[in-house]
Amino acid sequence: MEPMIEFRDFSFKYRAQKEPTLRDINLTIMPGEKVLIVGPSGSGKSTLAHCVNGLVPFSYPGEMTGSLTVGGKNPADLGLFGLSKIVGTVLQDTDGQFIGLTVAEDIAFALENDRVPQEEMFARVDEVAELVDVKKLLGNAPRELSGGQKQRVSMGGVMVDDVDILLFDEPLANLDPATGKRAIDLIDQIQKKKGATILIIEHRLEDALYRDVDRIIVVGEGRIVADTSPDELLPADILKRQGIREPLYITAIKHAGAQISAQDHPMHLETMELDRYAQKVREWFAQAPQKQPKPDAPSALKVEELYFSYVEGRPHPPAYPLRYQKGGDGEHRRQKRGGQVHSFQPDLRFLPAHQGNHSLKRGGYLAPVH
Repeated sequence: MEPMIEFRDFSFKYRAQKEPTLRDINLTIMPGEKVLIVGPSGSGKSTLAHCVNGLVPFSYPGEMTGSLTVGGKNPADLGLFGLSKIVGTVLQDTDGQFIGLTVAEDIAFALENDRVPQEEMFARVDEVAELVDVKKLLGNAPRELSGGQKQRVSMGGVMVDDVDILLFDEPLANLDPATGKRAIDLIDQIQKKKGATILIIEHRLEDALYRDVDRIIVVGEGRIVADTSPDELLPADILKRQGIREPLYITAIKHAGAQISAQDHPMHLETMELDRYAQKVREWFAQAPQKQPKPDAPSALKVEELYFSYVEGRPHPPAYPLRYQKGGDGEHRRQKRGGQVHSFQPDLRFLPAHQGNHSLKRGGYLAPVH
């Protein structure tokens, strides 16, 4: 089987730079593979992606050595337009991709350029909209959508042209963790249904591993530092040495002194064999110095109870001294108050409203004694 993407002794230097951004890249990606490319800022991972979709060198000129084939062809012979028929790119800033006034028009843009008959166009737009779950949004303007919805519309816009390679450049950058997981899940569904080759450029490793990937490519200082399966990569120290944050459960197990084995499938916490590590973590936790709470410290529930008792005019028990401070970041605000209770703080003291220039009923939170 012929590789879908193949770099051989490939190097690239931007015209305005003295040193190459990519050095001696040897990489082969087969059809239908799902590959995650990670690396710190400035490592060259985005330049690697730009070489695949043709932005290098057609939009970002420079000096190139070695060879690169995409879909078995030389990108220089295909040109940017020809590559767009093989590689569909979903950018980090999805707003930069929108062209149509409505979601339907935007998805249909590539088909209109190819002068696809209108009846066929409607059918293909409808099919893709169903796949990326935007069918109810076809009449909406793209810029009125949420971040996750925009991401799905962008996917639809590149998928409607039936490309062989889908390239996602930092797809989680503007998404919250929950929406990011849905995006990764959708990419996984698309890969399974379409059989497309998937490249994901991402620095949020743990979120990107919400669904399986075949390989992880680690890029550092313009070179490929590692090219292996997630189960082989996570037990090693390569990510840490490259300044890439490991999944938190991997860090916790290593910190407890346990040696992770690839045979336990550490790619996902949900499927990882944890039994052999549980005792080691318990022993580490038992030996770690524990901070003992003060005997009169109120529980989280008690702090909430005390706060609302005061708001409602009921006296608070003197055994639980609390202090009120104005402000709060409002991250967990309730409608009935304007601030925040830091209920995880055990040592709190109350400052009556008349001792400050603000009123408890005007908002604020209970804060730890300093």
